[in-house]
Amino acid sequence: MADQVSKRMVEVGLKVGLEIPVLPGFFSLSRVHNTGVAFGMAQGNNLLTGILALGIFGLAVWVAREWDWERRFVQVVAGMVAGGAVGNLIDRVRVGYVIDFLDFHFGRWAWPAFNVADAAISVGVSLLVLAWWAGKSPEKKKGLRD
Repeated sequence: MADQVSKRMVEVGLKVGLEIPVLPGFFSLSRVHNTGVAFGMAQGNNLLTGILALGIFGLAVWVAREWDWERRFVQVVAGMVAGGAVGNLIDRVRVGYVIDFLDFHFGRWAWPAFNVADAAISVGVSLLVLAWWAGKSPEKKKGLRD
């Protein structure tokens, strides 16, 4: 919901190409229409990127089914990944592209613009990877598959 509300505010209040410095030289709001995926890959291929969003959603559902859903970690991570995937998929269906607007830069270095959904997916997947790497991945569900 936070993703869709923030994107709607950007649609109403920020023209494409206009940059509003929030922290000059570091962070701006800048509306971008992204027809691809992360870092500008697969531009113009809405079908492929839509399928990818469904795949990410499927991964979140799999995590929720395979891991112990009673654990708060699993609830948060699966919710972040699924919510982010759905937020971007809604954009692709509704307007044919994803609305990005969070723009970080430092000197000549610039991170590609992104949105709340992208951040949720990135943080959720990063938490999964860190948990796995630290050997603290959540327990699998007890039941039929054990």
